[in-house]
Amino acid sequence: MKHLFMMLLMGGVVFGAAGQGELKLPDLGNPSDRVLSPDQELMYRKNIRQQMYQYNFMMSDPAVADYIHHLGFRLVPFSENPKQGFEFHVVPVDVINASAYPGGLVVIFSGLFLETESESELAGVVAHEIAHVNQRHISRMLAKQRKSVAPILLGMVAAIAAAQSSSSGDAPIAIAASMQALQAQMQINFTRFHEYEADRVGIKTLHASGLNPEGMATFFAKLMQKNRVDPRYQLPEYLRTHPLSVNRVTEAKNRINHLTVESINESALYPFIKERIRVFTASNNDDLSQYYEKARSQKHDLAALRYGLALQYAKNNQYAKAKQVADAIQAPKEVMPLIAALQTELAVKLAPEDTVELVKQVTERYPYHDVVKALMVRVLMKADDLKAQGLAISYLRQLLIEHGDNPHYHDWLSIAYYNAIKPIDSGMAMARKNHLLGWNYKAVRILKNLKKESLDYYQLAEVDAMIARYEPLITEDEFRVESDSDRRTRIQ
Repeated sequence: MKHLFMMLLMGGVVFGAAGQGELKLPDLGNPSDRVLSPDQELMYRKNIRQQMYQYNFMMSDPAVADYIHHLGFRLVPFSENPKQGFEFHVVPVDVINASAYPGGLVVIFSGLFLETESESELAGVVAHEIAHVNQRHISRMLAKQRKSVAPILLGMVAAIAAAQSSSSGDAPIAIAASMQALQAQMQINFTRFHEYEADRVGIKTLHASGLNPEGMATFFAKLMQKNRVDPRYQLPEYLRTHPLSVNRVTEAKNRINHLTVESINESALYPFIKERIRVFTASNNDDLSQYYEKARSQKHDLAALRYGLALQYAKNNQYAKAKQVADAIQAPKEVMPLIAALQTELAVKLAPEDTVELVKQVTERYPYHDVVKALMVRVLMKADDLKAQGLAISYLRQLLIEHGDNPHYHDWLSIAYYNAIKPIDSGMAMARKNHLLGWNYKAVRILKNLKKESLDYYQLAEVDAMIARYEPLITEDEFRVESDSDRRTRIQ
């Protein structure tokens, strides 16, 4: 169900039809600024990001988030506008799609990630979306279709909310169909030009970054053979979000033929992150054991398959079997921190009394590896031990120095403080999380409630400073919504 309405996240720019003929890069100047200035684009990016966090439509797994972030920023320096700000996220939905939003928000759906067969194929998609952002395609579309964009962006949020609250399976599907129709109508005069341009610029970025530029063409060819839309709700051809053509694939291959590829440098992490996503996004009905058995017989990457199999055993609470498989993994040096984190997590499951000691061993082995630290935080938070909670708090405070805008880390810190019986610190961490999600009314309410407690001088000063920062940011809409919610709660 979720994948049908989540296609509305394609409110950004989608993979579309091919163009014909050689095109010159457009001027990146003032025409689009009349609709969305760079500051306004940044606000769009912030708002959409907040909405995605609010509805838990981002993969919060530290290893996945870190991988897609680094892949994106491997490409950005070689793009047309390396100074453009970007964010890269994975959405855990089985849809073969990707989207770009104003201000540099790039979203990759987990279904697309799993469909790729190499890091270069995945990077080809990311480079394509980076090109959309740098060429400001969305702003230029808005310049032509001012009236359509508000319903599209609002419809995306409405569909998400409907799927969260409605027990009817038809509501999200109906919203998805109508919003896709509106989106397609908005794009119909622009997609061909924009997609052709993003292909050409993206291939240049891919090649310059040391990845295989053929990745984009091979993935396009693969998309042409896919039709994942449920036949019960299949839309007419012109409303589909992936109108690929033979011409587009041919044009991509022709561009690649003119490039000299000296070496290809793909990350050893790619197949391991792919299996991590496969296991974490699989439904209870997916028979991954059968998948791994078949994949091993076809002699795919055995180390990555063992990693996925160990994760699957762990997901099914078969910790001894999982550890036996994980301990036998022989992986490249780049991947060993991820393997060591899994081995530690499984060791803790089998010997919970040794949690703190086991976690310290792996974090001391990789003292500057943020992913290992974040994964160990989640292990520590599950322990019924004040010492473990204290160590989790210490690690989270270190992580927030570099990742202070990550709502998940503030959320985890709030839970760790609560588990450590530190309610004041827990409340302040929760207020920071709400502020990052754009819920400033809730943040201020939490802080004002904290002032009713016995605060020391430093706590009171910090709470007052946070209130002074957050209170002016409360919007009229948020105030009205929260006030109505409070009034309904009192009546009940």
